[in-house]
Amino acid sequence: MVKHLRTYALFFQSLFILPLAQAQVDQWDWAPKETLTAEQQKQLGRYCQGSYINSWQATDITGTNLSADLIVRDKNGVIHLQGAAEIKQPQTSLSADKIEGVPDEYYHASGNVILRSDSQLIRSSSGYIDNSGKAPTAFNDAKFLNHASGARGEAKLLSRSQDGVVFIEEGFFTTCEPNNESWKLYGSSIELNPNSGFGTAKHVQIRIADLPIFYFPWLRFPLDDRRQTGFLFPSFGYSGSDGLSISTPFYWNIAQNYDATITPQYIQEKGAGVDLELRHLSPYGQTTYEQSSFSDKDEGEQTLIKLTSTQKFNQHFSAGLTAEGNPTEDKYPEANSTSIGEKDNYERSAYFGFNNGNFLNKITYLTYQTPDTANDKPFEWLPRLSSSYRIASSYLDYKIDAQYTDFYDPAEDNFDGQRTVLNQDVNLNFSNAWGSLSPGVLAQYRDYNLHNYTTDSESDTSITHLTSYIDSSISFERRLMISDESWRQTLMPRLSYLNSPYEDQDLIPDFDATESTMTYSQAFSHTRFNGNDRIGDTERVTLGVESRLYDGRNSEKWAFKAGQVFYLEDRYVGINNDTDINTAIDDSKRSDLLTSASYNGNRYSLTGNLNYNLDDSEVNLVQLVATLEPVDDIKINLSYLYTINNSDSDDDAKQASIGSIFPLNQNWSMFTQYTYDFLKQDSIKEIAGLGYENCCIKVSLSYQDWLNDDEKFDRGVFLQFTLRGLSTAGSANSESSVADTYWNQGQVGY
Repeated sequence: MVKHLRTYALFFQSLFILPLAQAQVDQWDWAPKETLTAEQQKQLGRYCQGSYINSWQATDITGTNLSADLIVRDKNGVIHLQGAAEIKQPQTSLSADKIEGVPDEYYHASGNVILRSDSQLIRSSSGYIDNSGKAPTAFNDAKFLNHASGARGEAKLLSRSQDGVVFIEEGFFTTCEPNNESWKLYGSSIELNPNSGFGTAKHVQIRIADLPIFYFPWLRFPLDDRRQTGFLFPSFGYSGSDGLSISTPFYWNIAQNYDATITPQYIQEKGAGVDLELRHLSPYGQTTYEQSSFSDKDEGEQTLIKLTSTQKFNQHFSAGLTAEGNPTEDKYPEANSTSIGEKDNYERSAYFGFNNGNFLNKITYLTYQTPDTANDKPFEWLPRLSSSYRIASSYLDYKIDAQYTDFYDPAEDNFDGQRTVLNQDVNLNFSNAWGSLSPGVLAQYRDYNLHNYTTDSESDTSITHLTSYIDSSISFERRLMISDESWRQTLMPRLSYLNSPYEDQDLIPDFDATESTMTYSQAFSHTRFNGNDRIGDTERVTLGVESRLYDGRNSEKWAFKAGQVFYLEDRYVGINNDTDINTAIDDSKRSDLLTSASYNGNRYSLTGNLNYNLDDSEVNLVQLVATLEPVDDIKINLSYLYTINNSDSDDDAKQASIGSIFPLNQNWSMFTQYTYDFLKQDSIKEIAGLGYENCCIKVSLSYQDWLNDDEKFDRGVFLQFTLRGLSTAGSANSESSVADTYWNQGQVGY
């Protein structure tokens, strides 16, 4: 009897992701937070005030059990259950004031109808369940709930056709708690097709705080995880200079392994455009094509394109390509939702790799597009071949790197040529629990075949170089009793010796050499320069000391590092190819004192770096970052950066910033940020915003004023909100700020 009740109950589970209306707390199996057990309260989200308690319990009964104050079967075989009528099966139960029907054909329930199953609840004034397939199953004035997801709603009429399509009239859907309905999604007519996996709705409203925010004459939405073609939620904004801006992404599910996202863009005072992202998934990897085009009222067409593909054919062979460009010659789309940004040089490259454990090989072909003809074009690789092999054991570490590059100068106004590189690094490792000693040798070979466009001449040159080094350290450890806990402190002095003799490199060109920034880690490096063109000469001793303090749970609380390089010889090799053994480019006897300290506390964390020039009594670098939470939910971020006396004055900086998030009450918060540049003698970022958050919605509204990449001040008002269980909408600033910290990608809490 009623053997199809379980089927219908499972079917109605698909209704719980759909739009439908309001009900009282006591109708929703709702339990306030204070009535829950300690374990249940731990499962609640930060802002949630209670939980749905599922009162359904599966039974071990078999078949169907009927109960009522009065049970009658008439002469036509119709069963009548009156007064506290209930039909129970192992996985479902149906109760009402009155139930009547014919087994295996139909059942009609009226008066306080309740259909329950595991994590599901439907209440209605009356319901008709058809078992014969001759008529639709329907519930009138229905309220439904999914306990697990918290999705609930209400419908004037829920009906189901013979092929499984569900029709809903006048209803709403929400994931908000019964006592705090921040958002609802209304629909006047909704059709759900579980066979195709999508639904459609007419005259849809999204209401926030019972105010209509969005209206859609027609809306298509998914019922399951199957990808569906349709519009995604739009982003919008407004500024005094640009007016209204809006983007409306459209997702196109082309095939199982193809899809596309098409995003029309509109800026009232600028123009309009469209962005495209096309993806293809193969058995070996993914290929993505992106294009952003914008028709600017003043500048005309602006376009960026990018094609990327990464394929791994098996555990040994892989390949990939990148092709990006700016066909509109140094014009960049005003609105752009793709991953392509404004660059000086756009990469076009392809590679093929073969890896076999510790034997790595790769061939790369690399060219560039440089939209601004005033910029120097980088060297291109036509091609580059790289191989490396490593053998490591307890006492020996040997690594060899080989590289061949055919450099090409696209402007053909200076020089280019072929470079062959061979680096071999071998060291012995003697270590135990209290220390280590590691002597080693770095052998470097360079060979060049060069062409000079100025003189139209060819030349060859090569260099062979040996660098020797010794790295050593001693480890000390002691136990401390702090607050009745056993803490641990480590102390590790470090000593390193490096001898890299001078070699004349006047004939060696500079294809990719850069100078390293001196830091504590770089002080123990075995090379002075990055890249393979410059072999820096130096003889130096580096002293360092590191200390760490761990609490009883073995969490690092304090860390200190301090080191300094002492030069035994002047340096004569620089980035350019003018080297003279009689003219030192750097004759300092010691580096800055390089220090670093950090602390991780329960309420705050601190990190500081300081480089101090003892010879000139000057501070060259100060970097301080502090994160504080003096009391629950109050967050303060402080930072200070001072870096002066750089080789490039454009790298000099002297800035301070403070950002804060203050809760005004349980749900409302205020966030602010102020950044001041002491070199510009002006603030470069000012932010003030308000945020609201509860169990089902998160909203932030902020005003931001900042210095953009063009050294011009810009400002705007930004609105973002997440309807949990539905979607995210709004607009954010591309500039990072404390607003990102508050928003936290829409997650609950900060």
